[in-house]
Amino acid sequence: MEQAKERSLKQLMAGVDALVETSDQLVKTAVLEHRKREKIKNMELPCLWTQDELYEKKVIFTGMRQRELLNAFREVRIRLLERSKSDNMVVLVSSVSKHGGSSFVGFNLAATFALDQHKTALYVDCNPYSSTAEKYTTQDVDEGLTQYLTDYTVPLKNIIYPSGIERLRVIPSGGSSESAAEFFNSKRMEVFVAEIKSRYPDRFIVLDAPSVQQSTEARILAKYCDHALLVVPYGSAVTDEVLAAVDAVGKDRFAGLVFNN
Repeated sequence: MEQAKERSLKQLMAGVDALVETSDQLVKTAVLEHRKREKIKNMELPCLWTQDELYEKKVIFTGMRQRELLNAFREVRIRLLERSKSDNMVVLVSSVSKHGGSSFVGFNLAATFALDQHKTALYVDCNPYSSTAEKYTTQDVDEGLTQYLTDYTVPLKNIIYPSGIERLRVIPSGGSSESAAEFFNSKRMEVFVAEIKSRYPDRFIVLDAPSVQQSTEARILAKYCDHALLVVPYGSAVTDEVLAAVDAVGKDRFAGLVFNN
């Protein structure tokens, strides 16, 4: 009888310990979630673009007239989130051929992630040959990724600029460089990607790379990414080019094709 009581008491205490442990974990999770939301809420509010400016820059936004375009980007976001196993991700966007529109797709994908008020997004222009990031910033660009990778005295905060969209930041390429492939293949680039990914645990990062056909940069940058999207200019690429591009970024990272008209 006494042994039965003792066993029951032990079981009861074990249940209490498990309940306490679960409660502690729930409290910790709630605190972390609150801190994340406060961190996002306290981000410096940029000078936001008007609807006319958004239309002019061809940037998607809630309530836009081209609802099909907005929904298309939302669908891409959903597919990427379904593939992802973490709260944030690094997505490579590159075009199959030159002038495929990867910057348009890349920035709008980042803007789509930023629509969620509990998430942040970062658009990184990794195309030193055809930089477009300057038009997506609300401040004059002094330094960019190239300067950060070549000059160890340049702090990361100096190359992150506000866009005209809430919760979306931009890192410009920093100008043309014939040594981009070497810079992107460096240890500093590896550390850079790890740092921008860890700074906000719920940040979605888009790396806009040169076209796969144009250079080797996309192939190099793919190794830092969780997923890779390939932009196919409508009617301008053949099947062999698309298959070669998929091989270049890696079939394990390849997340799909985006046809850009």
